[in-house]
Order: sequence, then C-alpha cells, then structure tokens
Amino acid sequence: MSLLRLDEVTRSVRLPDDETLEILKGVTLDVEIGDHVSIVGRSGSGKSTLLNLLGLLDAPTSGSIWFDDRLTSELSGNARDRARARGADIGFIFQQFNLLGGRTALENVMTPMLYASGRQFWRRRQFATEMLERVGLGGRLNSMPEKLSGGEQQRVAIARALIRRPRLILADEPTGALDIETGASIMAILDDVAEVSGAALITITHDVNVAALARRHYRLDRGVLAPIDVSRVLSAAPEVGL
Repeated sequence: MSLLRLDEVTRSVRLPDDETLEILKGVTLDVEIGDHVSIVGRSGSGKSTLLNLLGLLDAPTSGSIWFDDRLTSELSGNARDRARARGADIGFIFQQFNLLGGRTALENVMTPMLYASGRQFWRRRQFATEMLERVGLGGRLNSMPEKLSGGEQQRVAIARALIRRPRLILADEPTGALDIETGASIMAILDDVAEVSGAALITITHDVNVAALARRHYRLDRGVLAPIDVSRVLSAAPEVGL
C-alpha cells in the first residue's frame, strides 16, 4: 500500500536576474508502508530540496505529491494542517542532530510529545524513557547533549524522531558526522526500529555504503531521480560517495 507518492514533481526558483533555476525535474517516486528507500546524490544535486518536499515543508512548483492517498496540495494553504501532519506522521533525523541545549537526553526526546494529547501527553516521560532504552541509552537519560558522544547524540535524535511512532521517517545524512563503525551501528538501530514499528524509511545520503543498506536505491543527479543498481556501484568504486 502506497504511503507517499510523487508524480512528475518539479521545483524551481526565480533568481535575482529573473532567470529560473530548475532544482528538481520530473521526480516520480512511490514509497510503500514499511519500505526502506535510499536516495544518493552529490552536494548540489537537489537532495535538500527533495527532503523538504518529502517532509511537507515545501510545495512543488508542478506535479503532485500524495501522502496517505491525500494530495498534499490540499494542505498547502493551511500551515496548521501541514504542521499537524508532520508532527503526527513524519519523523525527521538531521545530520547535525539539532538537539536542544540545556535539556537532558530524556527532555529532548519528550519534546515532540508536548504537542500530543491524551495518553501520549500524560505518559510522555514513560514513552521517552522506553524509546531511549530501545536505542541503548537507558543509562544516559539525564545526560546533557554536550556530555554525549556523536553516536549517542545521534541515537537521541533517532529516539526523538520515533517517539510519536511516525509512519514516515526521513533521515538526512544520518551518519555524516560519525565514524564508519558508529555509523553502521546507527543505521542498524534505525532500520530495526523502523521495521518493528512498520514505518517507511527514506535515507538521503552521499554515501553509497549507507545507501546499500536500503531495499531500493535511487540516485538524484542534477534534479533527476532514477533507480540504480547499488551493488554494481559498490563493486566499481566501493569507497567513493555519489
């Protein structure tokens, strides 16, 4: 069953000299519930722009985006509806973690629950504790971000992204600031938690080794998205990002 679908999506911006810069060109993508898709691309290929569209942070110039069989253009005129959809259904994991300074790991993970209601709101501390335990940080609940290693901070970010059990997880360069061993561990945790919760996972990265961990693989090049055989890319240049 399709959770997210992009149909011939484009994104362009008007430059100061009145010329038009085409960032995304006719992007088509279908992501099913429980799917794991990777999108690789060099800097400047349009990855950030695509991430903003996938996360309902921006609207396409043309084409259609469907989330849960609903056109996202129906939400484009209502910022509150878009924010509600993102908060309930989409979890973001950022390369730079974006943890809140001056708040413990537990408080960081609890933050998204402040916008919940009912049982989720009143049991937010319990849910946050359980999620941190799930990513191996049960002993660091009261640690401040600056006291955590890079890998630990990323695990807090993952726990925060998953706390409301989103149906779609967007991971932007999730291992970009980590060493190879820690990065592999982070991806294993992320994939495992996503699979258990039944969420769709989209990993956006420049690293073909990270991309290979997904079930389906795409390359974004000069705004054009196309499927790739990542095993062939790895065998040709195993240590080179795309």
